[in-house]
Amino acid sequence: MKTIRKLGEVLRCFTADHPEHSVTALSRIMQNSVSGTHDLVDGLAAIGLLRKSSRGRYRLGPLVATLYHALEDSSSLVEAARPVMARLAAEHRETLHLTMHDHGRLLLVEAMDGNRPLHVSTNVLGPHVALNQAPPGRLHLASFSPARLGLWLNEHCRSGGGVDCRARLTEDLARIAAEGFDSGPIGEDEDLICLAARVCDHAGRAVAVLSMTVPEGRHARQPRAFRSVTVEAAQQISARLGYKPG
Repeated sequence: MKTIRKLGEVLRCFTADHPEHSVTALSRIMQNSVSGTHDLVDGLAAIGLLRKSSRGRYRLGPLVATLYHALEDSSSLVEAARPVMARLAAEHRETLHLTMHDHGRLLLVEAMDGNRPLHVSTNVLGPHVALNQAPPGRLHLASFSPARLGLWLNEHCRSGGGVDCRARLTEDLARIAAEGFDSGPIGEDEDLICLAARVCDHAGRAVAVLSMTVPEGRHARQPRAFRSVTVEAAQQISARLGYKPG
């Protein structure tokens, strides 16, 4: 926790008036040793929160801009999605997730816990779940450009990369992209069924995925109904974002 606080102190030193600092200057501002400050700065630069200039000084890195845009996008998305998700949760009492993706990871934007006696934890989805291992992740993959998807497949179709058959996954993603919907287990947990539907913004871009996860036994009794309510809710969120089909 102490290290995390120190990382925050480093980032707060960068302002519009002082966008660039040397390690020595940062150590003086923070009243920290030069070697200790160098380790903090080096770690932040390694993950893209800082970048080193040609003069050996540091500025905020590209990851800051990425996080800022993600914050802007997710803020309007959450504003549009929350009332729809609240209504869906009240009517069906099942666990809901709203996800985006970031650098090949599943990014959880909003979650609502189901309150049935046999309910699903919101922890079933998150960055720990590979994109290809859950319906929301596959929907995100299906929205990738051909070039980006190719790079992702190249990385994950190698030995130990998590994808057994590139051709089958590519075929599945084409179907998922056309339908804007996917359903199935999360990972190897056959006791849960996750139903996921695409959310689009005003320009028709796939920006998020709404999903409902239910015990398999409950889903088996009304599979079409669960699909219908999930798709309709995703369409309502899209409409609130300004999307107009056709």
